[in-house]
Amino acid sequence: MHRLPPDFDGEFLVGRLLEQVCFNENQVSFRFDDDVAITIEGAYSYQDNSLAVPVPTIHVPAATSNLMQLLGHSVSSVKATQDGTLLLFFDNDHVLRCFDTPNFESYQIRHGAHVIIV
Repeated sequence: MHRLPPDFDGEFLVGRLLEQVCFNENQVSFRFDDDVAITIEGAYSYQDNSLAVPVPTIHVPAATSNLMQLLGHSVSSVKATQDGTLLLFFDNDHVLRCFDTPNFESYQIRHGAHVIIV
């Protein structure tokens, strides 16, 4: 399947304000300012403090969620790992991880007309 490009530069995500979190049966979508969006169709984790103990992996669809705590907060830094995990660190010390699940489309990153499918 698709992978996160090895030269991925997530700098365009830094400073983006999360304006909307949407849930449906097969996706969780995050809409940021400046026409940026991330849609998760696979697995993710959410940590409400960057120093907290590891949190469980959640698979879409989410039965419950605390993701709304990210609303109104900006991405302070981004990290992409070799295994395709995208980490978004927010200005409230919360962390969202989007995991690359082998053999499936896991998440999409959209910036204007440019789309990366992982």
